[in-house]
Amino acid sequence: MEENEFSREEDWMHVLSMLPVDLEESCRSKLAIQRARGIRNAGDLLRLCLVYGVCDLSLRHSAAWACATGLAEMSDVAVLKRLCAATDWLGYLVMQWLSERGLTTGVPGRRVRVVDSSVVSTPGTHSKDYRLHTTFDLAQRRLADVELTEVNEAESLRRHVVGQGEVLLADRGYGKRPQIAEALQGGAHVVVRIHFMSMPLENAAGKGIDTLRLLETLRSAEIGDWPVFMRHGKRRFAMRLVAVKKSRAAAERSMEKAKRKAQQNGNTRPDPRSLRAACYAYVLTDLPAEEIPAAQVLELYRLRWQIELAFKRLKSLLRLKPRAHKPELTKTYLFANILGALIIDELCGNALSFFPWGFPLFRPSVEPLASV
Repeated sequence: MEENEFSREEDWMHVLSMLPVDLEESCRSKLAIQRARGIRNAGDLLRLCLVYGVCDLSLRHSAAWACATGLAEMSDVAVLKRLCAATDWLGYLVMQWLSERGLTTGVPGRRVRVVDSSVVSTPGTHSKDYRLHTTFDLAQRRLADVELTEVNEAESLRRHVVGQGEVLLADRGYGKRPQIAEALQGGAHVVVRIHFMSMPLENAAGKGIDTLRLLETLRSAEIGDWPVFMRHGKRRFAMRLVAVKKSRAAAERSMEKAKRKAQQNGNTRPDPRSLRAACYAYVLTDLPAEEIPAAQVLELYRLRWQIELAFKRLKSLLRLKPRAHKPELTKTYLFANILGALIIDELCGNALSFFPWGFPLFRPSVEPLASV
């Protein structure tokens, strides 16, 4: 028994070694722990959060687990308070984890928010029951907003409170003229992915632009940056269409995705124009070219893709089914699951390069493979 207990503790210490070095300091500065009552340190609090989120325990069962393992003598009310206080800290840990492992940091001197949503299910079901609307604040490295709504409530920029001068990064689901116009009129900036058929654009003379034909002037890996105008109501907004032609492999993946989506919608063949457009990545922004060049606009949008990939990794490894409607508790549940998924993903990758004796016996061959 003692050996098993030691092994589990040793495994947990390995997990802790993977986390940001300022684990304890950040826990205190984010006010996740203000008094060491019951929960003694950041590691114990993180363990409680992961048990609640990743193991999908109720508050009462989480309290029972803490008592049974000797972590702390706690009531379910005490667990609730600890979990709610840990929200900002867990958000910081997730963003710090991603930053240390390659999350882009080259953002303009503005506050940047990544807007996203994800469909989730309630425990015990496989149906799409809710939509989770989230906003990541990249400057503060935290989840700024989270709202759980019915699944029929569509994703919208209007759902999020935006500050003057802030930059919103959003995917095609948010690329609608009324939403973009409202954000711009509110003093925000946008970098949003659009669909060439649902976003009509104009030139300076007010003449419509053939977006697809414009994209097809790009050569492989070439970046395009064109001044365009978006009209909504009686107003015209000066924008930039920034695009890059994908590599052949990336384009083929996008075309296959377009074909699958067409089949899901009951179409045997996708629109040929959609397949042509799949060869390009393109976004609409109002940020001035003198402030942020085209390549940096695309790099900035890559941030949103990285957040989306983190969510996809989460969904593939763990079932995201929040129990609570309380915003702070939902945030804690969400971040605990994301962090848990990232840890599991990295542990699985490390297992491939594991050697019981601590080092490889053979060096990788540098000789070219013989043709067969």
